[in-house]
Amino acid sequence: MNWHATRLASDDNVATALQDIAAGDAIVVIAPNATIDLVALESIRLCHKIALSDIAPGDAVVKYGQCIGVATAAIRRGAWVHVHNL
Repeated sequence: MNWHATRLASDDNVATALQDIAAGDAIVVIAPNATIDLVALESIRLCHKIALSDIAPGDAVVKYGQCIGVATAAIRRGAWVHVHNL
């Protein structure tokens, strides 16, 4: 199985891309004790973050089981998470 991204902790709402991902790609995220299937809404570069669920403005973005920032705009499941919305 080819994994495209990894979720580092079970309560993370973002995953880290393990390769460049194109908009529209069906991707597989390896997660603790599971895999998650989703579709990338936009291009996501290697090591950048992809949302695993919808994140509302003001919601915490969680990676490594820790809050790494707050969403400044609505982020849809499958969207790129970076400085433009975090």
